[in-house]
Amino acid sequence: MDYGYGQRQDKTQKGMGFFGELKRPGGGVSTEISVGVGINGKEMEIPLIVPSLSKEELDYLLKTPVKSPKFFDNMPPSILQKAMDHAKVRVDQEKSPFAGPDEIMEPPK
Repeated sequence: MDYGYGQRQDKTQKGMGFFGELKRPGGGVSTEISVGVGINGKEMEIPLIVPSLSKEELDYLLKTPVKSPKFFDNMPPSILQKAMDHAKVRVDQEKSPFAGPDEIMEPPK
């Protein structure tokens, strides 16, 4: 399904993510914020916005410009660790690391 968010590096369509459209301070929205990593010996893209994030971690992802050269340098390491842990569980279950249309939930408060 094409939600109009463009494509990931692997040419698959970006989706609604686990929390749907999340508003950014500048008026835009984010749904996934993808990053390339190695999981089980395979390079793949995974979402940084995953259900196990705290409100503070999610706030960092939404309030920091993704294209900033310091985005990854200043990102709390727990965000990438939670994203990788979440993706590994899903990949081991033979699921996409990205949310399906029936997996949208409330973001952390």
